[in-house]
Amino acid sequence: MLGDFNIRDNDWDPNYSHHSIHTEDLFTLAESLGLDLSPPLNPGPTRFADNPRDTNSVIDLVFINPNNPGFSQHTLHPELRRPSDYVPLFIEVGINKTNLDNTFWSICKDNKEEENFIKVLTNNMLTLDTMIIMSKEILETTVQRLANIFSDAWYSHAKKKHITKHSKKWWTHDCTESLNRYRTTGIIEHWREFKSNTRKAKREFFDNKIYKIASSNKRPWDLMNWVKRKTLPTIESILYEDQPCNMLPELWHALHSSYNSAENRPINVSFLNKIPQADQIQWLSFSKQEFKDAIAKCSSLSTPGPDHISWRHLKSLITNS
Repeated sequence: MLGDFNIRDNDWDPNYSHHSIHTEDLFTLAESLGLDLSPPLNPGPTRFADNPRDTNSVIDLVFINPNNPGFSQHTLHPELRRPSDYVPLFIEVGINKTNLDNTFWSICKDNKEEENFIKVLTNNMLTLDTMIIMSKEILETTVQRLANIFSDAWYSHAKKKHITKHSKKWWTHDCTESLNRYRTTGIIEHWREFKSNTRKAKREFFDNKIYKIASSNKRPWDLMNWVKRKTLPTIESILYEDQPCNMLPELWHALHSSYNSAENRPINVSFLNKIPQADQIQWLSFSKQEFKDAIAKCSSLSTPGPDHISWRHLKSLITNS
């Protein structure tokens, strides 16, 4: 874990005599990830002040796993910073030789497996009793049961596939069968059958894509990846202290003054105790139509989470229910 944390502290900057209130939170976060602060082999400032009256600082930090021999201590290279005010940080990462997994689990669209997958999801989700969710514990148990339903249905119907340089989105099961048939027999008629199936698969795939684009989002430029609708930039002058910032020095002064204006300023949060506590509100139920309207514009090609359930599947679930 590394980056510009914008925290000055005497623990890593000997030229700074104070301790930041955020240091403890940063170390707690790093400790939760199993990381320790790694000092550079050549200590020095990581940011050079643009104002001669200001001092250089150490705000770029590196946290590494002390038990991982693949990472070494980093080094600072101020001679490579050029016009930038930040110093480049170099770290060596050891990479072991390994075989990358080129397989993935997938369910082909518009086939029997996907229909069965949606049917199993629908039937199993109907067994969930959502009317008894009256506490946090019951909610967590119900969500875990839902996750198990998704996982079991997915791995019961998905098939493992291999990613190759010949992988195509339009490839179908008929293409695979005809290709295997030709490889087994070597007969020219089977080769012609394979070529016919590939042409048919391509035409059906791209015709369906064109139809969806023309009827759903109605944006014909999506058919041409090399042509996109040009969006005109929105230009608005930045004001700082009621004065426009039209030059780079003025912009930098506004950014620097605004970003660092509250540095080391004590904050009293006791005023939060004076805010009256609001009444607890009830969770409002929503209808099936409201849910359909909410996800109607979501892309059917994307997945909202790591459970393999895409927006396409959710749309089918709510339709079939």
